[in-house]
Amino acid sequence: MEFERKQVVFNMSNFCVIILAAGEGKRMKTVVPKVLCEIYGKPMVQYVVEAASKVKPKKVIVVIGRKRSQVKEVLGGGVRVAYQEKPLGTADAVKAAIKDIPPDAKDVIVLYGDTPLITEDTIRVLYDFHTSSNVSCTVLTTFLDNPRGYGRVLRNDTGQLVGIIEDKDADYQQKNIREINTGMYCFKKADLLEALKYVKPAANTAEFYLTDVFSWLFSRNRKIGACVVDTSQEVLGVNSQGQLLEAAEILRKRALERFLEAGVKIVDFKTTFIDASAQIGQGTKILPFTVIDKGVCIGEDCTIGPFCHLRQGAVLKDRVSVGNFTEIKNSYLGESTRVRHVSYIGDTKIGKKVNIGAGTIVANFDGEKKNKTTIKDKAFIGCDTILIAPVSIGKNAIVGAGSVVTKNHNVPDGALVVGVPAREVKKRKRP
Repeated sequence: MEFERKQVVFNMSNFCVIILAAGEGKRMKTVVPKVLCEIYGKPMVQYVVEAASKVKPKKVIVVIGRKRSQVKEVLGGGVRVAYQEKPLGTADAVKAAIKDIPPDAKDVIVLYGDTPLITEDTIRVLYDFHTSSNVSCTVLTTFLDNPRGYGRVLRNDTGQLVGIIEDKDADYQQKNIREINTGMYCFKKADLLEALKYVKPAANTAEFYLTDVFSWLFSRNRKIGACVVDTSQEVLGVNSQGQLLEAAEILRKRALERFLEAGVKIVDFKTTFIDASAQIGQGTKILPFTVIDKGVCIGEDCTIGPFCHLRQGAVLKDRVSVGNFTEIKNSYLGESTRVRHVSYIGDTKIGKKVNIGAGTIVANFDGEKKNKTTIKDKAFIGCDTILIAPVSIGKNAIVGAGSVVTKNHNVPDGALVVGVPAREVKKRKRP
């Protein structure tokens, strides 16, 4: 029976969360620990930590293994870190966290660091089902069209969970079962700690498996519940580069849907990448083949793209237009400014109602450091202009097409400069 999703009010003193993140991930073929593989802009374990933290547990404990210093640095100070010295299985990993479980915690939720799609809502549903069912353990389950590789949930004629069979041990009939064990659980703490004492190493691998806890619980007539959720995407484990891409695509679509709900117009889902941390105002239109990176801020009624890249540090105020083959990095663009064609703007502060002509390049790097450029209100930069930073272009100034404005040769307010290098021709008043 599927459990209805609803808002749950948590008592912070009642439970903690253990995230198992010590797996080596050999199939990923990566030099960093698997859980540090970036997915849609941040390490996958961070998604799990954030989802767990939102349900406000007493404590979040992350169990890590090799290259622990790298993982600990990414996790920061908001979680407790436990160490699994050797990769001896999931039950052994939970044992490594025992000393950090708060004494007054009644329940323990177990999650995995390689399931970046898990959400706060699903964790809430698991916990609510567990506490309302009065069982020793609740298994989070779901149905898959292709359950190959997952443990199957065994039920009796009345629908009660009576066992979990691993895929490699299942017979032909059991392999046809579509309900799978996601590997995410909620335990009564006392029952979990007692059962872990009796888990023995598997004969073929010498590892200690958390699923063996169920055998002990069943032998003691303890009740085990199954919380069924219909969000099979959320339990996708990332064990290969292909699965990493699959999860990234799901996260990308989730982010785009949130922007749509906030009033952003996205012309083409398939060719648009917007980092989830970006801020975009209502009425802004995002055209195809646009990439908007982490932390970018865009105002209302802007037009971005097509074929545009907004990098970290880009701030665009209302009614800004950034067009074809333009890259903006670490720059501020004031209201109603236009950069519509084939330009690079880096480390630049641009005022209001500025026009940047096609092919304009801000040469911000001198080989040693990034230098700043300022372009004041209503300045007009002609096509194929190069601005060599550091340099300032004054209010209402005009830089003629094809000019090269060299560093520290600032253009005064209202001036007209042309040539290579650019020289002032005359001052003129502009409306």
